Amino acid sequence: MRFRNQWFVLTIAVPLVFTTVGCSISQKPQSMQKPNTQQVRYNESMRNTNPSNTTKPPVGQKMRTADDVSDALVKMNEIDAATTVVIRDTAYIGVAFANNYQGGMTSKLKNKVAKKAREIDSSLKRVYVSANPGFVDALENYARSVREGKPISGLVNGFMDLVGRTFPSSQ
Repeated sequence: MRFRNQWFVLTIAVPLVFTTVGCSISQKPQSMQKPNTQQVRYNESMRNTNPSNTTKPPVGQKMRTADDVSDALVKMNEIDAATTVVIRDTAYIGVAFANNYQGGMTSKLKNKVAKKAREIDSSLKRVYVSANPGFVDALENYARSVREGKPISGLVNGFMDLVGRTFPSSQ
């Protein structure tokens, strides 16, 4: 019987020891290899730029009035007053309709104004036209500031914000 008890203890103890030793945490030294990493490169040359907003001119860009264009537009039957401000090759034109003109700002009239503006100033590639009274008033104020020789650097940002609100498709 004693032999049976020893045999019973041995059959339970041996698997218990193997289980305990096999499931214990291994005490190996850590690997000297670096973890797998991937180098990331950033394009530092694009810092502080906003290529998606194309309406903002470069710093120091010249803003000018085009009174010759405005004068030619006033001679049209539909238009009583016009103000034109040009930045690079883009003209922004604000118009007030003549009293006898019954229509509104149609795409046909916009195209007619743009065509006339390009006839007068061949350097113009884009022409934006609006009869919105708020835009026309603000445009007249900017044109007056340019004629008076006020610093343009402060005017350009405010002007481009106005353009972005009036002509959202230009962005």
